Amino acid sequence: MDTQKHNLKFISRDMLKFIALIAMVIGHFLIYTASELKAFGIPQPFLSWIMSAQFIAPPIFMFFITEGFQYTRSKSKYAVRLLIFALLTQIPFILCENMTLSFRLFFSQFNVIFGLLAGLISLIILESKLKLPLKVLIIAVFMAAGNLLNIQWGGVYGLLFILTFYIFRERPVIRMGVYTVIALLYSKLIPSLLIPMLLSVILITFFYNGEKGKYPNFSKYFMYIIYPIHYWIIYIVKYIA
Repeated sequence: MDTQKHNLKFISRDMLKFIALIAMVIGHFLIYTASELKAFGIPQPFLSWIMSAQFIAPPIFMFFITEGFQYTRSKSKYAVRLLIFALLTQIPFILCENMTLSFRLFFSQFNVIFGLLAGLISLIILESKLKLPLKVLIIAVFMAAGNLLNIQWGGVYGLLFILTFYIFRERPVIRMGVYTVIALLYSKLIPSLLIPMLLSVILITFFYNGEKGKYPNFSKYFMYIIYPIHYWIIYIVKYIA
């Protein structure tokens, strides 16, 4: 029985990241270019389901924020790295969203790496020496600010997912249960959103083995670099189309 359980966990850190990456890139490409390329001739219901596959990605990336928080040698360097790539991503992200760029737009929508950074800061606050009521207050302010500033996954739901992954990291069954409740609230029982979000936590809980891949450094920086690059590619395709 134990051997069977162990054999289920065959997905390494790099494999899980690449699953999220592929789902994200395909979903983003279809969402941003479907109208320009006339939806590639794909029937609308099927297209919607393919687009929704991108929702596999955010929970996995949020989960790895908690993993990174636990194992990084320098939390401050980790935060700075996220900030740098969030800023590098912001221009192509705004261009994909609006097909134009202005000072107002640059500060009216913020890409998901800002949300992941907010999650990391929330974990730093959670593990600080501040008193619990003050921790809760500061994190609640972060959640409200994330919603007001329109930060992708940087508001209430995104930070709740990250906090859930971290607080219940040693209790995977409880973690999955709490996550599922939050996912239900977020998706409002829309199957096209809920199913890929539940698939994420299933992969994390039952198939992720916690081991690095063969090329962890390449994988880490490739994930950072591909995020702004894929937005630039999508923008160029939209512009040409």
